[in-house]
Amino acid sequence: MASNPSSNGNDGQKGCKHRTVLATPASAEDYKVGPGRPPREYQFKPGQSGNPKGAKRKPPSLLPDLKRLFEQALSEKVTLRQGEKERTLTMAEAGIKQLVAQFAKGDRHARRDVFAYAEMLGIDLITSHRTAIEEALAADHQAILDAYVARQTQVTAPSKHSPVIAPPELLDDDINGQG
Repeated sequence: MASNPSSNGNDGQKGCKHRTVLATPASAEDYKVGPGRPPREYQFKPGQSGNPKGAKRKPPSLLPDLKRLFEQALSEKVTLRQGEKERTLTMAEAGIKQLVAQFAKGDRHARRDVFAYAEMLGIDLITSHRTAIEEALAADHQAILDAYVARQTQVTAPSKHSPVIAPPELLDDDINGQG
Protein backbone atom coordinates (compact mmCIF):
# COMPACT_ATOMS: atom_id res chain seq x y z
CA MET A 1 0.00 0.00 0.00
CA ALA A 2 1.34 3.40 -0.95
CA SER A 3 1.97 5.71 1.94
CA ASN A 4 0.38 9.07 1.60
CA PRO A 5 1.35 11.53 4.35
CA SER A 6 -2.07 13.18 4.33
CA SER A 7 -3.95 9.87 4.41
CA ASN A 8 -3.89 7.79 7.59
CA GLY A 9 -6.41 5.18 6.50
CA ASN A 10 -9.50 6.83 7.94
CA ASP A 11 -9.76 9.83 5.58
CA GLY A 12 -9.27 12.52 8.30
CA GLN A 13 -12.01 11.20 10.57
CA LYS A 14 -10.39 10.56 13.92
CA GLY A 15 -12.65 8.46 16.08
CA CYS A 16 -15.69 9.36 13.95
CA LYS A 17 -18.02 6.97 12.23
CA HIS A 18 -17.90 7.00 8.48
CA ARG A 19 -20.38 9.44 7.08
CA THR A 20 -22.38 8.89 3.99
CA VAL A 21 -21.69 11.05 0.99
CA LEU A 22 -24.69 13.17 0.08
CA ALA A 23 -23.33 14.56 -3.14
CA THR A 24 -23.69 12.74 -6.41
CA PRO A 25 -20.76 12.74 -8.80
CA ALA A 26 -22.55 15.15 -11.14
CA SER A 27 -23.26 17.76 -8.44
CA ALA A 28 -19.80 17.36 -6.89
CA GLU A 29 -18.29 19.03 -9.96
CA ASP A 30 -20.48 22.14 -9.46
CA TYR A 31 -19.64 22.49 -5.74
CA LYS A 32 -16.27 24.07 -5.00
CA VAL A 33 -14.57 23.29 -1.70
CA GLY A 34 -12.81 26.21 -0.02
CA PRO A 35 -12.82 28.48 3.01
CA GLY A 36 -16.27 28.41 4.58
CA ARG A 37 -17.33 25.65 2.14
CA PRO A 38 -16.45 22.26 3.60
CA PRO A 39 -16.79 19.07 1.60
CA ARG A 40 -20.37 17.86 1.51
CA GLU A 41 -19.64 14.69 3.45
CA TYR A 42 -18.48 16.81 6.43
CA GLN A 43 -21.31 19.33 6.38
CA PHE A 44 -23.97 19.23 9.06
CA LYS A 45 -26.99 17.19 8.16
CA PRO A 46 -30.45 18.85 8.10
CA GLY A 47 -31.69 19.21 11.69
CA GLN A 48 -28.17 18.89 13.11
CA SER A 49 -26.27 21.93 14.27
CA GLY A 50 -22.92 22.67 15.88
CA ASN A 51 -20.98 20.36 18.10
CA PRO A 52 -23.36 17.75 19.54
CA LYS A 53 -20.97 17.11 22.45
CA GLY A 54 -20.33 20.83 22.99
CA ALA A 55 -21.23 23.04 25.92
CA LYS A 56 -24.76 22.75 27.22
CA ARG A 57 -27.10 25.71 27.04
CA LYS A 58 -27.32 27.92 30.10
CA PRO A 59 -30.67 27.96 31.83
CA PRO A 60 -32.56 31.20 31.20
CA SER A 61 -32.02 33.87 33.84
CA LEU A 62 -34.72 34.55 36.40
CA LEU A 63 -33.61 38.17 36.77
CA PRO A 64 -35.95 39.68 34.12
CA ASP A 65 -38.95 37.84 35.58
CA LEU A 66 -38.08 38.84 39.14
CA LYS A 67 -37.59 42.45 38.11
CA ARG A 68 -40.96 42.51 36.35
CA LEU A 69 -42.72 40.93 39.36
CA PHE A 70 -41.05 43.38 41.75
CA GLU A 71 -42.07 46.36 39.61
CA GLN A 72 -45.65 45.05 39.41
CA ALA A 73 -45.82 44.57 43.18
CA LEU A 74 -44.51 48.10 43.82
CA SER A 75 -47.03 49.62 41.41
CA GLU A 76 -50.05 47.82 42.90
CA LYS A 77 -52.65 50.11 44.48
CA VAL A 78 -53.46 49.94 48.18
CA THR A 79 -56.08 51.89 50.13
CA LEU A 80 -54.89 53.44 53.38
CA ARG A 81 -56.99 55.07 56.03
CA GLN A 82 -55.72 58.26 57.66
CA GLY A 83 -58.26 59.33 60.27
CA GLU A 84 -61.54 59.62 58.42
CA LYS A 85 -60.02 59.89 54.95
CA GLU A 86 -59.10 57.00 52.70
CA ARG A 87 -56.25 57.43 50.26
CA THR A 88 -55.23 55.20 47.39
CA LEU A 89 -51.47 54.90 46.95
CA THR A 90 -49.09 52.58 45.23
CA MET A 91 -47.20 50.10 47.37
CA ALA A 92 -43.98 52.02 46.65
CA GLU A 93 -45.52 55.29 47.93
CA ALA A 94 -46.88 53.55 51.02
CA GLY A 95 -43.51 51.95 51.72
CA ILE A 96 -41.63 55.22 51.40
CA LYS A 97 -44.11 56.97 53.71
CA GLN A 98 -43.72 54.15 56.25
CA LEU A 99 -39.92 54.34 56.02
CA VAL A 100 -39.96 58.10 56.61
CA ALA A 101 -42.36 57.65 59.56
CA GLN A 102 -39.99 55.10 61.12
CA PHE A 103 -37.12 57.52 60.50
CA ALA A 104 -39.04 60.27 62.29
CA LYS A 105 -39.61 57.97 65.28
CA GLY A 106 -35.84 57.45 65.57
CA ASP A 107 -35.42 53.97 64.11
CA ARG A 108 -31.70 53.60 63.37
CA HIS A 109 -32.23 51.20 60.48
CA ALA A 110 -34.73 53.57 58.88
CA ARG A 111 -32.25 56.44 59.38
CA ARG A 112 -29.56 54.47 57.55
CA ASP A 113 -31.94 53.66 54.69
CA VAL A 114 -33.27 57.22 54.37
CA PHE A 115 -29.74 58.63 54.21
CA ALA A 116 -28.73 55.97 51.65
CA TYR A 117 -31.75 56.66 49.42
CA ALA A 118 -31.28 60.42 49.73
CA GLU A 119 -27.66 60.08 48.62
CA MET A 120 -28.57 57.79 45.70
CA LEU A 121 -31.30 60.16 44.55
CA GLY A 122 -29.21 63.31 45.02
CA ILE A 123 -31.37 64.77 47.81
CA ASP A 124 -29.46 66.99 50.23
CA LEU A 125 -31.18 66.53 53.58
CA ILE A 126 -28.94 69.01 55.43
CA THR A 127 -29.35 72.16 53.30
CA SER A 128 -33.11 71.95 53.10
CA HIS A 129 -33.34 71.75 56.91
CA ARG A 130 -30.21 73.71 57.87
CA THR A 131 -32.01 76.46 59.82
CA ALA A 132 -34.02 73.96 61.89
CA ILE A 133 -30.85 72.01 62.70
CA GLU A 134 -28.94 75.16 63.65
CA GLU A 135 -31.78 76.38 65.90
CA ALA A 136 -31.99 73.01 67.65
CA LEU A 137 -28.23 72.94 68.20
CA ALA A 138 -27.92 76.60 69.26
CA ALA A 139 -30.06 76.15 72.37
CA ASP A 140 -28.18 73.11 73.60
CA HIS A 141 -24.80 73.98 72.14
CA GLN A 142 -23.38 75.64 75.26
CA ALA A 143 -24.81 72.93 77.53
CA ILE A 144 -23.17 70.23 75.42
CA LEU A 145 -19.82 72.01 75.50
CA ASP A 146 -20.04 72.57 79.28
CA ALA A 147 -20.84 68.91 79.91
CA TYR A 148 -17.91 67.83 77.74
CA VAL A 149 -15.44 70.13 79.52
CA ALA A 150 -16.69 68.92 82.92
CA ARG A 151 -16.15 65.29 81.94
CA GLN A 152 -12.65 66.01 80.66
CA THR A 153 -11.57 67.91 83.79
CA GLN A 154 -12.85 65.19 86.12
CA VAL A 155 -10.58 62.60 84.51
CA THR A 156 -7.13 63.37 85.81
CA ALA A 157 -4.10 61.23 85.27
CA PRO A 158 -2.47 59.86 88.45
CA SER A 159 0.79 61.57 89.28
CA LYS A 160 4.07 59.71 88.92
CA HIS A 161 4.89 59.99 92.61
CA SER A 162 1.66 58.73 94.19
CA PRO A 163 1.20 54.95 94.31
CA VAL A 164 -1.88 53.34 92.80
CA ILE A 165 -3.96 51.67 95.49
CA ALA A 166 -6.31 48.86 94.53
CA PRO A 167 -9.74 48.48 96.12
CA PRO A 168 -9.75 46.23 99.22
CA GLU A 169 -11.70 43.42 97.53
CA LEU A 170 -8.93 43.02 94.97
CA LEU A 171 -6.11 42.95 97.49
CA ASP A 172 -4.43 39.65 98.26
CA ASP A 173 -4.22 38.94 101.98
CA ASP A 174 -1.28 36.62 101.52
CA ILE A 175 1.72 38.92 101.12
CA ASN A 176 4.37 36.16 101.01
CA GLY A 177 2.62 34.24 98.25
CA GLN A 178 1.83 31.23 100.44
CA GLY A 179 -1.67 29.86 100.24
